[in-house]
Amino acid sequence: MIRKAKFIIVGLVCFLIGKAAVGQQFPLTNHYLFNPYSLSPTFAGSKGAGEFFFNYRKDWLNFNPAPETFRFNTSFHVGNNMYLGAEAFLDKVDIFERFKGSLSYTYRLQMARSQFLHFGIWGSAYQNTISLDNIHGNLDDPLFRNLDQLSKLTYNAGFSLIYFNQNFNVGFGMPTLLRTKDAYVMESQGNFAFEQEFQFHISNTFDLSTDVQLMPFVVVRRTSNQPTIIDVSASFIFGERFWLSGLYRNNQMISLGVGGELFNTMNLNYSYEVGIGGIHYRSGGTHEITLGFRFGGYTDGDVREKKQPKQKNKKYMLHDYQQLYEQKYRRD
Repeated sequence: MIRKAKFIIVGLVCFLIGKAAVGQQFPLTNHYLFNPYSLSPTFAGSKGAGEFFFNYRKDWLNFNPAPETFRFNTSFHVGNNMYLGAEAFLDKVDIFERFKGSLSYTYRLQMARSQFLHFGIWGSAYQNTISLDNIHGNLDDPLFRNLDQLSKLTYNAGFSLIYFNQNFNVGFGMPTLLRTKDAYVMESQGNFAFEQEFQFHISNTFDLSTDVQLMPFVVVRRTSNQPTIIDVSASFIFGERFWLSGLYRNNQMISLGVGGELFNTMNLNYSYEVGIGGIHYRSGGTHEITLGFRFGGYTDGDVREKKQPKQKNKKYMLHDYQQLYEQKYRRD
């Protein structure tokens, strides 16, 4: 029984490593198309003064229990073109849980007319937890004795740069800046094993008509010692309030999504992901739903371009004033 219990743990760890190999080190989300902060905290301030989003994702429905991810992120304006943000997620796979909490800082710099550069940095704390009380094995095993769980806390950091020019943006960053030296050594004793991760994205929004827009989006993720993950997506936006999206990921997965702005500041988005080959083909699909709120516009402290009244309007107003003054003088 002791050996069986240990094999359960080793098998679980192998499963998690395999899951990371096709989905990077941490759980992915397809909803960065309308919640870009979930792709990079440096997007803070790109949509307005503040926002917060709640996300739920359930992977591989044919597995029992299926992996689940709960995510929350927010960002808000703090003055002088600066934004603060926070993110937390809980990823659950049977007896294994991974928790992340992070804080971010973003600075918005105007480079030229309608051109901006965002620079963001963030720090994160991660905690691994294995619930031993749910393992079916010999409770006298020294590994389990007097314990109901194994838990370990560790830290990391990241940064990125994003260039904006009206509806176009392109960015590069390292979501995971620090590499764990003993990433593949069992003696790490539960430490969260990190590999350096590089991320590149490019996107633009095209006006197809007065009410329809097309937003293609490409994301490339490269993690050391793991396959490169490439997302290619397109979203059709109707009246700037409703959208349909499609996404292809090169690990043989496609996703279809629908969403919209329901009550001015409230947004809702749903997507269904299905595998078209490989391990994802028999996974049973993935559901993901996000509820978001955006609040506030840009303040006078922001460097966003402001429209100035045309000079001819000022002349016209002065001319009208002179006519009124002359009429009043003649009556007197």
